[in-house]
Amino acid sequence: MGLFTVSCKKATYLVAKKEEGKLNWIESIQLRSHMAICSLCRLFEQQSKLISKHAKHMHSDASLSEDQKKKMEQALHQIQ
Repeated sequence: MGLFTVSCKKATYLVAKKEEGKLNWIESIQLRSHMAICSLCRLFEQQSKLISKHAKHMHSDASLSEDQKKKMEQALHQIQ
């Protein structure tokens, strides 16, 4: 794959990363170019936003421990 083309697997990872505000400019371009051609990933992004929005309202006082955060970060890096 080229520099600006990514798989759906990578696009879903970038969607999650985007929600946390951690995309760099290359990843942003990769995600936008993929979303332009992939309706399923656009649907995933919409659903992900909706889930995040509702989750924030349901558990606004809930937070992860530092250990849980590290485990989640490691799992996300393994996906790449």
